[in-house]
Amino acid sequence: MAATAAAALLTSVSVAHAQPVADTALAQADNVEITVDTAAKDLPGQGAGAAAEDVLADAVVSDVLEFRGSGISTLAAQERDVRVDVREASGDSAFGVAIVTAPTGSEENPYAWLFAAEYRGGDWTVGLEGTGEFSSILADSTLLAEEEREAVAASTDPEGVRTAAYTGIGLPFAIGTYQVMTGGPHGFSSGYPYSSVDFSGGDRAVRAARGGYAYSLCTGWTRVIHDNGYSTDYYHLENYQWLPGNNVGVGHYLGSQGNSVCAGGSSTGAHVHFALRAYSDPNAAGWYVALHGRTLGGWTFVEGAAYGGYAYRNGVGTVYPGGAMYNYGF
Repeated sequence: MAATAAAALLTSVSVAHAQPVADTALAQADNVEITVDTAAKDLPGQGAGAAAEDVLADAVVSDVLEFRGSGISTLAAQERDVRVDVREASGDSAFGVAIVTAPTGSEENPYAWLFAAEYRGGDWTVGLEGTGEFSSILADSTLLAEEEREAVAASTDPEGVRTAAYTGIGLPFAIGTYQVMTGGPHGFSSGYPYSSVDFSGGDRAVRAARGGYAYSLCTGWTRVIHDNGYSTDYYHLENYQWLPGNNVGVGHYLGSQGNSVCAGGSSTGAHVHFALRAYSDPNAAGWYVALHGRTLGGWTFVEGAAYGGYAYRNGVGTVYPGGAMYNYGF
């Protein structure tokens, strides 16, 4: 997203999963990239003529395609890649990040999920972040540190969380400081919901808007999963801090405003694209949620045309795009 115009991420639609176009040998497709961290070696499930990581990646890609209602060849025609990054593995369980990239320089948008997987009866069962299956697999595994595992599983369980207009979330810069809201509520590209705002200026530091577990999706894109049924995304970051599940506090430094497009899309003018996600819809696998009527950083956001709208605070006033906004915290 430009500081004043569009770019990267996107919403996961809140509808039942569509069926994808059938594809075979997904892990071997030219537009599938598999990375396995050294902490995730010795995966189970090596098949006849297929490496264990390919068997897992095939299951992850299959779930991603089902959720998006697409086929791997369709994504290839759109110049989109699927990345499967296996971050952790323990026994018959695995954890990582799945990304569908956007064409670099385009007004399209990438998608990303954490995933948890369990090897059962000779096959991998995969849950994408935001589904009950993700929470269930993660909670019952030996993956991650116990406190992190339990917190993330509970915070992303659509059967156990409820969201509200008062989010308990601040803004992506230090409490008690100003940055410029260069883009009012907008979607990822031009679509709904209008879940995101752009900020620039100030000291240019990007900080966690609430405490939680922080995951680097790629170098320049961080997701912080909070303890209240929400998470926040921060895209286009430079001077980046890699965070593989760190428990961070409010105000933790994530990077600086930049133009990174590590998963594709475009950006013009250094800024942070700040987006709100929620986990209370069991069909949406961690959906981006409209800012309209929600309060963050002490300001209640109102959408208009994409990148327009405004935010207001009773007794203080109204901030329109191009105006400086003070972070009051929660």
